[in-house]
Amino acid sequence: MVYRPTVRYPDVYKSYIENVFKVTDLDRNQIIRLALFIAAHSKEYKSILQKHKIADVPLPCPHWGRDEDGCWKDQNYIKKYNLAPFKITEQGGIKIILS
Repeated sequence: MVYRPTVRYPDVYKSYIENVFKVTDLDRNQIIRLALFIAAHSKEYKSILQKHKIADVPLPCPHWGRDEDGCWKDQNYIKKYNLAPFKITEQGGIKIILS
């Protein structure tokens, strides 16, 4: 399922989004998703949220890593979990399986 919020923002943001749209190959939705993608890992963003958060309630952590470009590029992104096979190390004839 895709979350489709309606975003309302002042013309100054609209102008910025339009200018970024014109100079990149990104669509407007990708630009907004990229901003949120980066914001969640930004110290400045967390600092501002900290000033407005409810007491005794921790801020949430993003469920995506900085290396997951598909998260902001692809509207229907599905998180891919690391399904690497077990690493097997042999020591003295005994096999140790590390996960």
